[in-house]
Amino acid sequence: MLGPPDAGKSLERLFEESRDAVFIMDPLQDRILDANAAASRLLCYTREEFKVTPISQIHPHELPRMRAFLDGALRDGVNWTIEMVCRTKSGTFLPTEIELVALDSGNRMYVIGLVRDRSEHRG
Repeated sequence: MLGPPDAGKSLERLFEESRDAVFIMDPLQDRILDANAAASRLLCYTREEFKVTPISQIHPHELPRMRAFLDGALRDGVNWTIEMVCRTKSGTFLPTEIELVALDSGNRMYVIGLVRDRSEHRG
């Protein structure tokens, strides 16, 4: 056994209650599979809206850079951190810091993204 019997519940709680925006993504399909409440507060999309909003719509001006970043995370499977802007539902652009971790589920690769607001760091 890899962890305690309630490890799945603990991970779900960590996802749901994190103050950081957390995204579960399938970058090969340009899809957000899930996002937590902090992600909804940060970018003003509902969870349901995230599931039908392509990753490329949130990073429209940095798509080549985002693709290279995702490719690196998928290839190396290590944490990658990058500063990028995210487009909110209202269309404004928010400076963020994004940390990506690639996960291999055996038959598919997923990326977990932790996103932090960097607008207060502008100066």
